[in-house]
Amino acid sequence: MRLTRPALRATGAVAAAALVGAMLTAALAPPAAADSVTAAQGMDTVSHYQGEWTSPPTQLTGGGTVDAPELGNGDVGVAIGGGIDNQTFYLGKNDFWSATSHAIKPLGRVVVKAGGLAGASYDVVQDIAHAEVRGTYTKNGQTLRTTSWVDANRNILVTSFALTGGSTQQITVTLQNGSGGAPAVARTGNDLDADVVADTGGSGDPRARIAARTIGQSQSISGSTLTLTLQPGTSSTLVAGIQSSADSGGYQAAADALVGSLTQGDVDSHQAAHRAWWQSYWSQSYVQIPDKAVEKSWYGSLYLLGCVSRPGKYAPGLWGNWITGNMNWNGDYHTNYNYQAPFYAALTTNHIDQMAAYDKPVLDWMSRGQQLAAQNGFQGVLYPVGISPNATSADMNLHNQKSNAVNLASDMVMRYEQTRDTAYAATVYPFLKQVGLFWQHYLSKDSAGTYTIENDAPQEDNAYPQTNSILSLGLVHLLMQGLVDISTALNQDSGTRATWSDIDAHLAPLPTMTQNGQTVFRETSTGAAFVNDGNDIDIQAVYPGGQVGLDSAPALLQTARNTVGQLTSAWHGGNAPATFYAAAARVGYDPATLLSHLHTEATANSYPNLGIHHSGGGIENLNVTTSGLDEMLLQSFQHDVKVFPDWPAGTDAKFGDLLADGGFLVSSSRSGNAVQYVRAVSQKGGGLTFTNPWPGSAVQVYRNGAGAGTVSGTRITLATTAGETVTLAPPGTSYATVQAELAQPLASSGGSGGTSSSFASGFEPGQAQPSWTDTVDTAGGNATGVTGINGDSPGPQAGVRTGETSRTGGSALMYSGSAAGSSPHAYLKVFDLAGSPLAVGTAKTLGYWIYPQSHATTPWVPAGSAESECVAVDLVFTDGSTLRDSGATDQNGTRAHPAQQCGHLTPDTWNHVTVDLAAHSSGKQIARILIGYDHPGSTGGGYRGYVDDLTIS
Repeated sequence: MRLTRPALRATGAVAAAALVGAMLTAALAPPAAADSVTAAQGMDTVSHYQGEWTSPPTQLTGGGTVDAPELGNGDVGVAIGGGIDNQTFYLGKNDFWSATSHAIKPLGRVVVKAGGLAGASYDVVQDIAHAEVRGTYTKNGQTLRTTSWVDANRNILVTSFALTGGSTQQITVTLQNGSGGAPAVARTGNDLDADVVADTGGSGDPRARIAARTIGQSQSISGSTLTLTLQPGTSSTLVAGIQSSADSGGYQAAADALVGSLTQGDVDSHQAAHRAWWQSYWSQSYVQIPDKAVEKSWYGSLYLLGCVSRPGKYAPGLWGNWITGNMNWNGDYHTNYNYQAPFYAALTTNHIDQMAAYDKPVLDWMSRGQQLAAQNGFQGVLYPVGISPNATSADMNLHNQKSNAVNLASDMVMRYEQTRDTAYAATVYPFLKQVGLFWQHYLSKDSAGTYTIENDAPQEDNAYPQTNSILSLGLVHLLMQGLVDISTALNQDSGTRATWSDIDAHLAPLPTMTQNGQTVFRETSTGAAFVNDGNDIDIQAVYPGGQVGLDSAPALLQTARNTVGQLTSAWHGGNAPATFYAAAARVGYDPATLLSHLHTEATANSYPNLGIHHSGGGIENLNVTTSGLDEMLLQSFQHDVKVFPDWPAGTDAKFGDLLADGGFLVSSSRSGNAVQYVRAVSQKGGGLTFTNPWPGSAVQVYRNGAGAGTVSGTRITLATTAGETVTLAPPGTSYATVQAELAQPLASSGGSGGTSSSFASGFEPGQAQPSWTDTVDTAGGNATGVTGINGDSPGPQAGVRTGETSRTGGSALMYSGSAAGSSPHAYLKVFDLAGSPLAVGTAKTLGYWIYPQSHATTPWVPAGSAESECVAVDLVFTDGSTLRDSGATDQNGTRAHPAQQCGHLTPDTWNHVTVDLAAHSSGKQIARILIGYDHPGSTGGGYRGYVDDLTIS
């Protein structure tokens, strides 16, 4: 789906279809499990990242990508809009497709209203490590905190409420249908049931039930509304079970069974299992790079991928399962790149499970594809642009394109080449053969033996003639290579293999032309020329086609690089980014430029929910940062493993268990322009071919930890057995050294050595923890006139507290003291960065959240006192200077000095403070992070509060 119609592009018999259906019921090989080192690194790194909102989202029901907090379990998706006085949980489900329009439809809405908190502050975070959204809403000293999640293991939406301060609140929960109207409601025990239908109510339309109730405190039900009465100091939990008729014929009873007898203990157990699922998910692979915005985008994209796709569920459409209304382009499976792109993100990231839902709608359509081909005088299969589940279609238009089926085949071929999973290959081979059959008979072969593609439009509705579409050339090459490899692995169709090989060897060359004095690829040899309109068709023979890379002939490689450079509209164009970045990396385009554009994607083109958005499509953009960054760190598509093949000089990086061609899980690290090690876990056995990361040097080899001598060469092949771990290192490197390097995070992600480029901690387990507790910095500010606030400590305090007040997670840094005298102050050390000083450079920002307490929330602060506000995070630089005396100001223009924050913070709520460090401390390096209290001329008294989610990036 190309979002402006002229620019849109896409690039066997019934018995065979029945065979495919039977094969799909067989158990497929599970995704590769990562090791404990990767698991620890992955979970620790993702824990630094979350989405953040200080005002409600605004892009909710436009039919496209939403900017709201998002949750999902691969089936049910939830987008959260509105303030706490009128908060709407928009429910979508991957199987809720209209049988009349074949468009995906919204399932329903859950509207939560705490009317007494109208006008409350809005502080919401999307915790991607645990797949939970937490809200804090404060008004007049009363705070309501919520935690919401969609159970990873069952279709239950959970939202907990905890009220502190003020008086009793009544919270109403209203169930609505997908358009916001009144559904049919009933009551089953304590459950409020709402029954909804996808579309007009035709007999074929799916139906669903939402069964909701609360646990804890008192509730009442009237009509479609449940009313919860919540007292200060208490909590309650809303649970909503969601089942559709696609789940089971008894969906109504099933929805009630999900929640009808739940206790709070059950919910807690479900939450623990939910978190365990996500922890396992994050354990599959990791990346660590200095650009934390790009790193965050990589994890954010994987979070959203985990939300939208799971084995055994319907595949997500164009916009995932965040279906808030009538979606653009029917929200269907657009076969000319949109449907394929998000699943590419699962490949190198080692999240193969997230590809499991992809095949079924494609294979279900095979019989219709054969019929459509026959109707047009062809053999094999022909697919339209828009298909939907269960062999239906929302758009039967071919748009002058023949490439849709071979485009659909690309995910299947790439999955096999990277996993070498023959059980999987057997399920898709009948479809791939049908696609191959189409091209065997559709291609024209001239007297020289060259195969030509006639009358195939690269973009939707290109007028004929369109000869040798470069997109189709690349994809047909990929298909033929895949058919040869899969047929060989399955020991089938040896007689046809020569035909597939001949087509692969003699397809027409990729068309070229001169553009601005350079040789570049063009879209066709006859027809569309070079097009720079926000599409990247000119370069898609590289990715996903896989026909040009660093091992290609120099002239061909230069043409590909020229094409990337000339496609100036593709970096942030509507349709290109999902495939353009990976293509640019594959041909070795300038890596600094690539990272710079990825940074823009991660910042200017991303919503707070970490979803990259363009005018061109929705979840296709999950592949922008994932495959774009992965191809910079690791390449293997030319059957040669290369680590850091397109990485900027002078930039460190580290990754773990990225998936390479042949079923190898590869880990590596680069420091000081040198690769430290390469570890490859062989899942299927076979030859591991790699480019020597240490040119001109021998390579030390370890097999399962045992020394295996050295090997030499530019390109080296080692035989492996299934399950074997092969470790490579510079000569003389001990295995213990490699193991230590594997376990060490990248310096800029909290490791040691050199300088760091960012820092983050939410004070949670697994995140950076304070180096000191309750320790005055005698060199960085000392303490005068401050003692302990109570008997816990004789002096001022700064230490982690769990289970008290926190903005995210369960922990925060508590500060406290009792001031007296004319110039009381206390500067306490928190984090020691001296071993790896954090360089401010020219673009660093300090950010933190602070919760200064008043007498309303702690008895240790006297009534009427504002001393808790005279606190700020402070920095000590390696030259001994401090942030507080640098002249730096926060986002409101207030000096960053603790004494200047007095009267500028709001008590008993979370205040966000950001400070532009580079404006006054450019070029300096941070040695220590402090928490400072300072109030000259004060009347003294106790102060106390919390700091959370501290970042320097």
